[in-house]
Amino acid sequence: MLKIEELSDRVKIAIDLYNVAQRRFEEGLDSIREWTNIIKVLNVEIKNIERFIAIAHHNMGVVQAQKNNLDEARKQFLKALEIDDEYAIAYFNLAVVYKKLGDMVKAKEYYSKAKALGYEP
Repeated sequence: MLKIEELSDRVKIAIDLYNVAQRRFEEGLDSIREWTNIIKVLNVEIKNIERFIAIAHHNMGVVQAQKNNLDEARKQFLKALEIDDEYAIAYFNLAVVYKKLGDMVKAKEYYSKAKALGYEP
């Protein structure tokens, strides 16, 4: 049979182990919170990068349209809109390209989308 002193020592060890486990658990929670914040920041950065990529595709579309490479301009505007489906000027410029290509149905469709997003030249 265990003596009271031995039981007391084992209880103290168990309490110490519990306290260590509790601290490590709290440290783990802090790490999870930190990683969660890092993920939030990175998601914002990714959105910003995607926006810049959409702008680059739009700008390439403008250049291609000015060079009268209408099919390539159309592709670039569509790529911009795949990335940012609220990019009003890209809808407008796509409407202009479709008008030049003689597709008035699509021209009106994309002009309407630009207008719905608040863009009017």
